[in-house]
Amino acid sequence: MSYKLKSISVAELESMHTGSLMSRRKALLKCEESFELSDQVGYNSPINDGITIEFKDSKVWKQAYQDLKNILSTRENILNKQERKEIRQVKAKSRK
Repeated sequence: MSYKLKSISVAELESMHTGSLMSRRKALLKCEESFELSDQVGYNSPINDGITIEFKDSKVWKQAYQDLKNILSTRENILNKQERKEIRQVKAKSRK
């Protein structure tokens, strides 16, 4: 089964929280590479309505991913789990 997403405008992306943008990035990356490589071969043709994002080889996916990368490049970095752990450990040691 293919993973499907709704296309979102750049203005909507800009208004989203950075964590939500990262979740969208993760969802975009879950899309299958192409219709031919998907488990849908022989069932039905891919939706190409410009609204639904289903495969990475589509123009809609490529544009959505590029828009997302452009917006994320303007945001500050979100620390990963290991970086947050190191900061907590340094603070805990400095309190002693």
